[in-house]
Amino acid sequence: MLFSVLVILHILAATVWTGGQLILNLRVLPDALKEKSVAQVRSFEKMFEPLRVTSLAIQVISGLWLTSIYLPGGRGLFSFQTPITSLLTTKLILLAIAFALALHAQIRLIPNLNDDNLIELSWHIRSITTVSIAFVIVGAGIRLGGF
Repeated sequence: MLFSVLVILHILAATVWTGGQLILNLRVLPDALKEKSVAQVRSFEKMFEPLRVTSLAIQVISGLWLTSIYLPGGRGLFSFQTPITSLLTTKLILLAIAFALALHAQIRLIPNLNDDNLIELSWHIRSITTVSIAFVIVGAGIRLGGF
């Protein structure tokens, strides 16, 4: 029962995070780039940020918990010896990339965000969206037993 609840929470949180990133990347960002204005991005971020942070926290907690179920004591993690260890290790690498991108945004992009650095922000948005999609694909691989 616990396993099923964790998987469902993890998938719901991933849906929120990835869905929000896709909306930002495919709907909000093109308009902002066309208008050469960060206003729409700021507006979306203000609305979405609490959901993004909450969903990411749920994903991290449930994901680490699920990892401990799949690999008790972390045995085999980072070994790439089996499909499950390869996929779980890949998800942890993606998590490190996501945190690095978030740190970059908080330290470098957001404090200096203006219409002049919208292009740099667009690359950041595209990068984190790519990472979020990769999370979904790798997660599906875990549930499917590998690719």
